[in-house]
Amino acid sequence: MDIHKPKPWHGLREFLKEYATIVIGVLTALAAEAVVENLHERRLSAEAHEAVRGEIAADLGWMVQDRQQARCVEKRIDEIAAILAAAREGQPHPIAQWIGRPANAPVSTKRWIAAAQSGRAALFDSDEQGAFSTLYFPIEGFVAAQEQGLQAWATLRALEGARTLSPQMIWGLSEALQKARMENFRARRATDRVLSDAKALGITPVAPPHKAMDLAMPPICVPIDTDRATALRMIANPTG
Repeated sequence: MDIHKPKPWHGLREFLKEYATIVIGVLTALAAEAVVENLHERRLSAEAHEAVRGEIAADLGWMVQDRQQARCVEKRIDEIAAILAAAREGQPHPIAQWIGRPANAPVSTKRWIAAAQSGRAALFDSDEQGAFSTLYFPIEGFVAAQEQGLQAWATLRALEGARTLSPQMIWGLSEALQKARMENFRARRATDRVLSDAKALGITPVAPPHKAMDLAMPPICVPIDTDRATALRMIANPTG
């Protein structure tokens, strides 16, 4: 193998020619690398953008479905309030055989959290970052209201089958009822806000693939005077 020794430069012109060749080669390589990196970032941004919008559309679908049980929730709250009011005055009251609870809407913020933690959300323009952050705030509020509301309904189910109520029970159930009422209001308000903000971004609800918890009907919609065995058949609870 022949090894050629580098030739010395002959004059400034030859030096500048060699220097320009090297500089242009380096700049070309850097430019090509920047183009590849830019295309990669644009692909990541597009994927994250599509994932976040899809998650919002799915959440909206669940929240809209959750609205369908709103009348049942309000009716049950009024029924329980009437029982507690009568018991508080020492008056006869109906015996609640079934209290139930609102069906859980599986709303999620995982894709937005993943996009933010991975830095992909930072690839969105500033207006979109602000819009998505603003929109996810009431979604998180809906999730919190739903979780705290379910805790209140768990307490209210102690009313099932109770023929007499002690002052302590009346006080505790009244507090849980007010909690359930407030969290129901918070969830409804959050849904209204998310629908409005999403509409401004051109995002519409996507119908859920199935009903919440795969139940035939929300437990809260079963009449309050229904015995437990019948109620379970009505909601078709897969876990019994």
